[in-house]
Amino acid sequence: MSDSRSRAIINPTVDPWLVGGLSIIILLGFIALSSRIPTELILGNFIVLTVLLNGTHFMASYALLYSSRTYIQRYRTAAIYLPLGLLGLGALSLWLAMPPRGNGSGIQLLMIMTALYLALHYTGQAWGMIASYAHVYGIKFTISERQTLRGCLRTMALWQMGWALSTSPSYIPERLLGWAPDIMLGLNIVGFLSFVVGSATLISIRKRTGVPLPSSLVLPFVSIYVWYFFLWWYPQSLFWVQIFHAMQYLSFPFRVELNRVSVPTSGAEQALQLKHLLKYSAALTAASLFVFVGIDKMINYPDGGYENYFLVLVCLINIHHYFIDGCIWHISNPEVRAELFAHLKA
Repeated sequence: MSDSRSRAIINPTVDPWLVGGLSIIILLGFIALSSRIPTELILGNFIVLTVLLNGTHFMASYALLYSSRTYIQRYRTAAIYLPLGLLGLGALSLWLAMPPRGNGSGIQLLMIMTALYLALHYTGQAWGMIASYAHVYGIKFTISERQTLRGCLRTMALWQMGWALSTSPSYIPERLLGWAPDIMLGLNIVGFLSFVVGSATLISIRKRTGVPLPSSLVLPFVSIYVWYFFLWWYPQSLFWVQIFHAMQYLSFPFRVELNRVSVPTSGAEQALQLKHLLKYSAALTAASLFVFVGIDKMINYPDGGYENYFLVLVCLINIHHYFIDGCIWHISNPEVRAELFAHLKA
């Protein structure tokens, strides 16, 4: 494989679109053409995309974690202890919600945990991609540059937490409801300033290194701000952000899976990779279809009444996935680098 082709996670041409380029164009297009685009499109939840992308990216993290005994032993908390704890919390939440108790506080707690943890997950993934592409292109950040970029993204994690609470007033204590608009205004101002500071830092890195920064490194940072601007514009449109987040994520487990097969040096090995990737994708999609469509249909057929069960399941999967992601994708770990970047050595 040539050096130009190896400087990528999937492909130098495809990577920028996956890590943010496509999401920026579509979301800004939604905003610019909002008067001409049906609201149902912007605020809709399309089950096909949920199965093909969002659900599949959850299944990819499970496939990676439970793919070998080594991974399970290395990440015991993520693979064993946390799932057991979450199952216990989920069971307790459902028990409290059953008649005659009718106490939904446990389910509400799970939903709050999911919403707040999601903010750390999105911004953490953005930093992981920035760091990954810096490694791919041999760009070294100084300590201050790294801290500044991470600080900007952490600021946006706080913004998303504030947004999540402000769009679900039932999560906010009644005595604080009157302060919510002012707090959100402050977070909007701080979020804008963090974009200015982060952009200036990227420009400074460009000047210090003397080489243009690859779009695959810059776009994960920019896309976070576009996503959150879109959420501010359309507060009920989280679906599209979830889809583009999943698209970002999938290229990384796909690359690990491809590297486990072989690093292609011939057409035959490339064909082997493609065949394996198709099987892998089909398995993830089938698992996604079962978990996010099949289970719901089975437990609620024919008359429903068990929606809380599926809601709790989805919350548990989300929380577990966020924790898995935070454990596995540390490129400071030599073993993670070895698997993710094996193709760079070809």
